[in-house]
Amino acid sequence: MKKFIIFLVKTSIVALIFGALVYRAMKGTAFSELKIADLNFAALGIGVALNLLATVVTILRWRALVQALDAPLSLVDSLKYGFIGFMFNLSPIGIVGGDAIKVAALSKKNGVPLAKSTASVVVDRAIGLFAMFVLGLVFVFTDGFYRIDAPTAKIATRGVVVLTALAVAFFAFVAIPSSERRRREKFAQKIPFVGNILSKITYAVLAYNQRKRTLLYSFVATLGVHLGFSASLYFIARGIFGAVPSVADHCVLYCLGNVGSVIPLSAGPLEYFLDELYPLFSIPGRAPFELGYGMTIGVAYRLASAAAAFVGVAFYAFAKTEVDAARNNVEN
Repeated sequence: MKKFIIFLVKTSIVALIFGALVYRAMKGTAFSELKIADLNFAALGIGVALNLLATVVTILRWRALVQALDAPLSLVDSLKYGFIGFMFNLSPIGIVGGDAIKVAALSKKNGVPLAKSTASVVVDRAIGLFAMFVLGLVFVFTDGFYRIDAPTAKIATRGVVVLTALAVAFFAFVAIPSSERRRREKFAQKIPFVGNILSKITYAVLAYNQRKRTLLYSFVATLGVHLGFSASLYFIARGIFGAVPSVADHCVLYCLGNVGSVIPLSAGPLEYFLDELYPLFSIPGRAPFELGYGMTIGVAYRLASAAAAFVGVAFYAFAKTEVDAARNNVEN
């Protein structure tokens, strides 16, 4: 019952966010400029293809993390669990997240110990966020975003600096050679508000103490993944509105916009942050975007991700019994 209530609350929050964004957009010109006849379908197709490619690389990264713990996971199973997990994460299909599905399926069918399957998913998420913070920090300063004299830009710049510094400090804390593994977990657990989560991440990362090269390779691959998603966002924006901020600008937009991904909602935060950020960028040949444009592009980007998630729908159709059994184990 508790999980169902949480699901309803999250769904209600998503509905409220989109309601507010649509209301703001109707006051501007975003919807009036959006015309099917003017869409650049070639650019949209490239955006969808890049989104799918980056998703595949993300799944292969997770497979490498699983195998680094000497756990069996075939290429087919990794794609199956990965895309099904992506499908569950992307849309509110029930009350169980895709990460929990991946952990349960990996443990049940492949016989991977629960601790190892959980560690692989937790570290996969942690590396994804860490690489996104680092890439965002790099482009915020190389692209000149930090010079924009607007409260939103200043808050976003300070935010990405703080998040990156905290992430670096955390991974340095975990990576320090020490035999006192349990002590570090207990120390992390004492940190106010986020202690429980950090202790779990600490435990998971420590499982890779003898696999640091795998973590490094995964981090580098993840930088490429985020660049792919950033390019996907750029081509989707270009396909809808033509003249848009540069590719480098979209690396900033993607990374800062996806800071909202730390909030466990299936949709909403990305669209909100993009709607706030797009008006800050200058666009050669046209006036800067108003409120409503970022939300429109964010929704289109979400649809591109949904297209990738349809691969998960196909896998789910052929493995429904297997996945539902794992799902029931999680729910119960």
